[in-house]
Amino acid sequence: MMNKPSTKPSTTESGDMVSEPIMAENFLVSQPWRALLLCAGCLAVALGVLGIFLPLLPTVPFLLLAAACFSRSSRKLQLWLFNHRYLGPYLTNYLLRKGISKKQLLSSLSSMWLAMLLAIYFAPIWYIKILLLVTACLVSRHLLSLQRLP
Repeated sequence: MMNKPSTKPSTTESGDMVSEPIMAENFLVSQPWRALLLCAGCLAVALGVLGIFLPLLPTVPFLLLAAACFSRSSRKLQLWLFNHRYLGPYLTNYLLRKGISKKQLLSSLSSMWLAMLLAIYFAPIWYIKILLLVTACLVSRHLLSLQRLP
């Protein structure tokens, strides 16, 4: 069973209250795995940033992957990601169940359905096509169930 991420309040040098994710000690890994997780986290951040500008790449899933990788390998990078001026709100809005903006919703749905329809078209086996269709429907249902931000 996975531990859910939690936050604890702290203060910055200027005295502002900031919530910082707590890194559970049992998630620390050996040195080779740590290096692999750091590389995977950096790659996920790069893909997440590209996803802001390219409609076929989703932003939030890559940032969630990066947060998971960093939570097990580097507290410094995890805090950087959550407190980043542009990337942090994507994560905190999703993780704290605040919701997503209408623009993010439309971008996510359109890029996911475009990619899924292409995958369904090129899938050679009919039950793979059905699995892809069901997955797209369930992800759409989840996205549509999230609250909307202004």
